[in-house]
Amino acid sequence: MAEHNAQEKRYETYALRIGPVLIATGAILAVAVLSFISMWIMLYGLEHASIYLADDPPPMVAQQKPYDGLLLQSNPPAELAVVRSETQATLSSYGWVDKDAGVVHIPIEAAKSLALKRGFPVRK
Repeated sequence: MAEHNAQEKRYETYALRIGPVLIATGAILAVAVLSFISMWIMLYGLEHASIYLADDPPPMVAQQKPYDGLLLQSNPPAELAVVRSETQATLSSYGWVDKDAGVVHIPIEAAKSLALKRGFPVRK
């Protein structure tokens, strides 16, 4: 009769044990609470330690040079025009890049015609 009774039930005949589930839930909550408490202690400590560290700036800040003027552009279109004219002057003139090494810059049009005369390297 026991075999007949087990075949009629088409599901698991044992119940879920609640003890291990409660232990795992308690462990997760304990880790979360301990993490929260340790982070709060570290934050509190760092806030109060900053009072003692405020006298000396960090090394990277001490090495920075002060700026010579404003960092904001007062007239961006005019400054852009100056930069473009300087760039155009460099691209259309001859000059030294490194005199000791013998490196020069030539006008862009002269460089194009020189490249066409000499040809471009071809992969073999």
